[in-house]
Amino acid sequence: MYVVSGATGQTGSAVAKTLLEKGLPVRVIVRSREKGAEFERLGAEVAVADLMDAGALINALRGAKVLYLMNPPNYQSRDQFVSLQTLIYAFQTAIENSTLEKVVVLSSIGAHLSEGTGNILTTHKLEQAFGNLDIPVTFIRPGSFMENWHGVFETAKTQGILPSFFHPLDRKIPQVAAADIGRVAAAEMQEKTEGRKIIELAGFWLSPQETAEAIGKALGREVGAVAVPEEHWNDILSTFNSPKNAESLAEMYRGFNSGHIKFETENYLPGRIDFEEFARAALK
Repeated sequence: MYVVSGATGQTGSAVAKTLLEKGLPVRVIVRSREKGAEFERLGAEVAVADLMDAGALINALRGAKVLYLMNPPNYQSRDQFVSLQTLIYAFQTAIENSTLEKVVVLSSIGAHLSEGTGNILTTHKLEQAFGNLDIPVTFIRPGSFMENWHGVFETAKTQGILPSFFHPLDRKIPQVAAADIGRVAAAEMQEKTEGRKIIELAGFWLSPQETAEAIGKALGREVGAVAVPEEHWNDILSTFNSPKNAESLAEMYRGFNSGHIKFETENYLPGRIDFEEFARAALK
């Protein structure tokens, strides 16, 4: 049995559907029966559990062989690092009381760094917490999600500009589609491995300007990237995040822009879904 946490999220959904397409037994962990309805129609078992509840997770992992573990982002919480510790404890307790033979964890580019990474520090803490399990564990470290641009697609469509927190506009950053992350994670869940393993997944290296051009091709109009001045970051990020989490995101962008946030090695994997293909699908 393959168990997928965060199944209604971007990567978890891709992991679950990839495994189901291969005819493998899948159980998804969701917060409500309604949220699991789509996966149930596809043939998955549904376990209703709060990822912060150790007892519920123990039941969700009963009889399981492999787990896809992730920390669903909650930028509306007062402090994502406090809720992270609760999630870590819950999963540690559940794993200790499980039949699991392997865990695959969603991590991030820059997870090897212990400071200056903003919200990416949550994945550093995940790797610390689960890096010494008695069973094999693999950490998937993707680059920046292509999906992070969703919020400004409408601006690109209506105004022909792509606001970017990434500076300068010609600096290339690794960008990867959630579907590629899910594909790699699902494949890794089926692999026999030993000890601790790291997979760094770059996707495609694109600057903000190249990203704007790809979106423009998908839209059939010219789109240019525009740098958002740093003095405006906090006001913008605070619109959708708690103050502490907004500052954490700002630190992450500063880390990317300075070159501090990067892959630990140069043995990263490419992606299959390029940005134009991703944009065309997203715009539908």
